[in-house]
Amino acid sequence: MIEPFSPEESPVKRGRGRPRREGADEEILTVARELLRDNGYRDFTVDAISERTGIAKTTIYRRFPSKGALIAAAIAPMLPPSESDDVMTVFNETRDVLRLLADPEGEALDVVRAVVAPRRTRIRQLLARQGKVNPDLQADLIVGALLTQLLVTRAGMTDGEDVVQAVTR
Repeated sequence: MIEPFSPEESPVKRGRGRPRREGADEEILTVARELLRDNGYRDFTVDAISERTGIAKTTIYRRFPSKGALIAAAIAPMLPPSESDDVMTVFNETRDVLRLLADPEGEALDVVRAVVAPRRTRIRQLLARQGKVNPDLQADLIVGALLTQLLVTRAGMTDGEDVVQAVTR
């Protein structure tokens, strides 16, 4: 006769491989923040984190599947929802964190520049032709609204008519 299974009586089994090192996740994230602050996004590497922490790259990638995922996890504590009632304070907090990600020579930014810059120039020309007071600022606000909508909402883009009308009024 087969005895019924009882979890209390079974030996505790751990998963395959070594047990997770206590505190490794926070150590990885702390070093990631230091590297971002000291070297910026461009020179940020998983190799450097591995060297500083003594944690294998494979382990780091098992916990954070990409450089982007690691950076997002590292800066998340730096981006709590602001409690400030001052727009400039919230703006400056956001700017300071985004500076960590500045990669003026990055390929992704080159693609965005190639697409956005000539269109921003064209928007500026059209606004100037319409006699708008500050076509440079208005072009920046229109393009900025578009990029914000794309980056923040990740939802379907609106037609933008409301944005253009609000900015150019």
